[in-house]
Amino acid sequence: MKFKILLSIAAIVAATGNLHAQYAADALRFSQTTYGSTARFKALSGTQIGVGGDLSSLGGNPAGIGLFTRSELSITPGFNSFNTNSVYLNGTNTSSKDNLNLAHAGVVWHRPTYKKAGSDLNSGFISSNFGIGYNRTNDLGNSILFSGINPASSIGDSFAGLANDFTNPTNLPDGSLESMAYEDYLLDYDKKFIPVTRFNNNQSRSDIRTGSQSELNFVFGINQSNKFYIGASINLTSLNYMSGVEYKELGIADIKFNNTFKAYNYDLAYRQDQTTKGSGFNGKLGMIFRPVEMVRIGVTFETPTYYSIEDSYSEVLNTKYSPNLPTPPLGNSPSVYDFNYQLRTPSKLSGGASYFFGNQGFISADIDYVDYTKINFSSSDNGDATTISSNNREVFNNYKSAINYRLGAEYKIDRVMLRAGYAIQGSPYQDVNYDLSTYSGGLGYRFDRMYVDLSYQNVSYNTNMRPYPDNTGPTAMVDNSRSNVFFTIGTRF
Repeated sequence: MKFKILLSIAAIVAATGNLHAQYAADALRFSQTTYGSTARFKALSGTQIGVGGDLSSLGGNPAGIGLFTRSELSITPGFNSFNTNSVYLNGTNTSSKDNLNLAHAGVVWHRPTYKKAGSDLNSGFISSNFGIGYNRTNDLGNSILFSGINPASSIGDSFAGLANDFTNPTNLPDGSLESMAYEDYLLDYDKKFIPVTRFNNNQSRSDIRTGSQSELNFVFGINQSNKFYIGASINLTSLNYMSGVEYKELGIADIKFNNTFKAYNYDLAYRQDQTTKGSGFNGKLGMIFRPVEMVRIGVTFETPTYYSIEDSYSEVLNTKYSPNLPTPPLGNSPSVYDFNYQLRTPSKLSGGASYFFGNQGFISADIDYVDYTKINFSSSDNGDATTISSNNREVFNNYKSAINYRLGAEYKIDRVMLRAGYAIQGSPYQDVNYDLSTYSGGLGYRFDRMYVDLSYQNVSYNTNMRPYPDNTGPTAMVDNSRSNVFFTIGTRF
């Protein structure tokens, strides 16, 4: 029994009354992570699989740390600005939310292999490197607002549709949304449940989300003959997600007392709150091959992430009337639903290639393959098997595999680096085109032992949302945009 928000046309789902809980939307949200990186590779839209030699390799291709010839340390704070523009029932709204965070921090220790004098320094085992990093892999925040005058329906129609799965008022489950609507006089009963709300009501919905996913990386890489670079990492993951959704509706209701109908002004508020926390682990294995000096080819395999998740959801509906009803609503208390479960996200296979123009710069391209049908729920402490199987079925019926593309370039002018990138994250839905585009650019400056990098990203995507809990009613068209700014300061030692 739970309402969840999924950013797609058919993705606003609810679980009230006899509907099963829908956690599939959250599972997808937690599966769409990115490779963490410094500002340098943020400017390249994350293109890094076939490059290496940057602390971004701690969260990307672990083989990349094999290219280090000195130890290195850096830190990258980030600033995110979330902006949405919505159109709902010919009404337009804008909303925004800002966030300051730590995007990346890492250190690599370089350990060269000492050889006898006169030995070939470019063959055999050249060096080994060890690194520790922190990477923010997913920003889960957003702020969405839409409103308008609805001439054709009310959320009362949705409440009635849910309630009519039951034969009469006495069978409504205590604390359910249907029961709250009936107790608030939004539904009448005459052989079936009937909404009492008129049309041309004023509707609005506010959706505030906060949270992120992150990794703590432990990475080891080696350099073999300056041609083969192999690395592996063990990564401890965590997620923290909170969502607060409030739907409001103002209009006129025709309510019957003593067999007489009278019009009342109503003001209802339907509130849903969610808190989800989890921890888990995954591993990465990577390789970079340099067949000639100017070419690097990389591949990375990221295992599924195995999460243990604690989820708490609450919902409440309260309605006020003017003038006061002869028997006013008593007011509802929030119904709270807690559920703990195990989640396995999909594995990811990535490949990349880069071409270097001597010391002047390079151009690089990456590709990822992710099969979202491999998302899997399992029970925690003998949880609800019906809910688990229902959501696994939702995953299989609605998601598919996807391809992600990234392209980036860097050009050096003396000590100044110019960078740009573009990326597309492929749609995970079977029937919905939901590609996410990223444009990026940045600058860097190299001192003798220190360096600074600054980058900007714009991430954009379109979504459709419906406000009613049974996924009916009008559709809000939402344009989402996220502006990200990253700054890295680092030193070699």
